[in-house]
Amino acid sequence: MCVVGDASQTIYSFAGATPAHLLEFPRRHTGATVVRLVRDYRSTPQVVALANRLLDRAPAEAVRARVELVAQRPSGPDPVFTSYDDDVAEAAGVAAAVRRRLDAGTPASEVAVLFRTNGQSEPLEQALSEAGVGYQLRGGEKFFFRAEVRQAVLLLRGAARSDDGSSPLGEAVRDVLATSGWTPEPPAAAGAARDRWASLQALAALADDVDAARPGARVADLVTEIDERTAAQHAPTVQGVTLASFHAAKGLEWDAVWLVGVSEGLLPISFSADDPEKVEEERRLLYVGITRAREHLSLSWGRARTPGGRASRSPSRFLDGLRPREAGEREPGRRGGASSGSGGRKKGPGLARTCRGCGTALSDPAERKVGRCATCPPTYDEGVFEALRTWRSATASEAKVPAYVVFTDATLVAIAESGPADTAGLARIAGVGPAKLERYGEAVLAVLADPSAVSRD
Repeated sequence: MCVVGDASQTIYSFAGATPAHLLEFPRRHTGATVVRLVRDYRSTPQVVALANRLLDRAPAEAVRARVELVAQRPSGPDPVFTSYDDDVAEAAGVAAAVRRRLDAGTPASEVAVLFRTNGQSEPLEQALSEAGVGYQLRGGEKFFFRAEVRQAVLLLRGAARSDDGSSPLGEAVRDVLATSGWTPEPPAAAGAARDRWASLQALAALADDVDAARPGARVADLVTEIDERTAAQHAPTVQGVTLASFHAAKGLEWDAVWLVGVSEGLLPISFSADDPEKVEEERRLLYVGITRAREHLSLSWGRARTPGGRASRSPSRFLDGLRPREAGEREPGRRGGASSGSGGRKKGPGLARTCRGCGTALSDPAERKVGRCATCPPTYDEGVFEALRTWRSATASEAKVPAYVVFTDATLVAIAESGPADTAGLARIAGVGPAKLERYGEAVLAVLADPSAVSRD
């Protein structure tokens, strides 16, 4: 038996994936030989070094489990780190940089822009369209199952029966595709029309490849090629820059890669920011993104602004110590998933230093107790919060004390947002001291386990 894998690329825990299968194998199967594959033939030393440094800053257990890659390629350019005023400016800046890379000779099929969530693609699509850059979205419906592809193949089957060989294969195929809406130039607007055109253009390019490989090939030969590719799920190359999520990019590689939205609230994603295990999976997700690049790598983030003009989003904690510091920026402490390591005086149990949503430094005591700045929307379940308030009201009434004596609203918000599963997790929340933990801990955990039971009592 041979088991192959990389524990540092385990990014599908929501589907049941875990690095434990790999890491525990030698202990469960004594006598197994472990071969560490450390040579990296894909990326330049600069890209590999950044990937290694990213994992170096993980908690000790994760660091011990990782493989330190050794680059085998010649030296290349250093990774580029860029901060933008907001997401729109970031999309425009990335599109302009991609345009320059294409003009320098890199094929569009060797360029990718990767992001954490699919919702980030819209401004990028618009910016690339305005820059005259064709693109394809990866991670959607499989190529041969797209409606426009299925329709085009049906038309090609019909054309194969009447093909008299009077036109070159590429010309004959384009005549057929034109009846499905194909045009020599792509649509100017982004969206479904461009995606449809890209699919048809891929079939036209496939016809050219078949003709070049087999001079004199006809439409019937192309149809046979398509049938074989459909059976093997070997889609033709869709020309254009690839837009994809980090998850969809796993297993792929490009000469030039842009990683966008590398900021708090996106990497790590906001709902994972308080769970050390989930934070480490987010770190592995960024590791996957970095190691997609062969030569050129750029990482960027947009600093969203509040109505008052204050930056409400900061670069990802994963970039602390890896990126150049900006003007006026202080040396960052370690955030999330590890000790702060600041050496300074503690501010109290569970008090947050940065907003769990956007990463902004928190100075207001109430914001620090909740772990969220006033401009970020709540991330808790309102039903859970109301159940906690109902329980607090009943408990305070029974004890004949004001409700805030039991727990303040800020503490209830922090409990609802973090959703602790045990008393240890509850004890880490600001406002839950030893006395209150002993007095109310089990009751609070019962409310969190079944909020609907509160309203029934």
